[in-house]
Amino acid sequence: MLADYAEIFRHRGGSYHKAMLTVPHARVLEFKRALEPLIADLAARPAFRIADVPSGGEYLRSFLPATVEYHGFDPSSGFNTGPAEGGDLADLPFSDLSIDAFISLAGLHHCLDKRPFLNACHPALVPHGLLSVLDVRSGSPEARFLDEFVGEYNGMGHEGDYLGPGFVLQFEPSRWDVLSAGMVDCHWQFTSKTELCEFCRGLFRLQGVSDSLILEAVRSYLGVKPSIDSQESVQMPWRLYRVVARKCIPNLQEH
Repeated sequence: MLADYAEIFRHRGGSYHKAMLTVPHARVLEFKRALEPLIADLAARPAFRIADVPSGGEYLRSFLPATVEYHGFDPSSGFNTGPAEGGDLADLPFSDLSIDAFISLAGLHHCLDKRPFLNACHPALVPHGLLSVLDVRSGSPEARFLDEFVGEYNGMGHEGDYLGPGFVLQFEPSRWDVLSAGMVDCHWQFTSKTELCEFCRGLFRLQGVSDSLILEAVRSYLGVKPSIDSQESVQMPWRLYRVVARKCIPNLQEH
């Protein structure tokens, strides 16, 4: 059974947040890929309003220009970044027409039904506002790594409802214009294999696992090449499915 996002990170959020603060360079490419579709909009409109959902420890904020108005929302209390918002990912606190773009990175696979989230984003977006979603793809090596290896050793199990073409079909054509959908490289970067292991152990709250077991799982699921030197820099292959959509404006002439 798919666990509730807020409940998962009530338990895992503290460990996750510590890992992100300790190794902030690990997932830089993920955040850059999430923002890529917004580059033109950000250049044209410096005072841009971005909503980050789920925001976790608000890691996206550091990748934004100072002129951007950032709004983070996370229903979990586990990240220790302030009072919990409560509810779930669809219980957005934003008023109508108040957001220029939504970013949703690596959170929606914890939601079995993603339509309430899409329905909640739509009214909050301005006309032609953007939604950029990145998450693990169904059937991918990353999905198997999470559900099999992480699920075995994190003390809670892991069962994700991952993205794919079926998710794209949930965007109603009368409300959304899907601009792109496909895989993007978001490889994680580490200064050493020791750092990789510590990061994974914290991010996923892995319990009772040695470095050698983590490295073997990463190698077998994701394809990291072995190295004799444990202190040599290493890239952990990580690819996500990115969907970019723009809010449609009804054509009044059709009515």
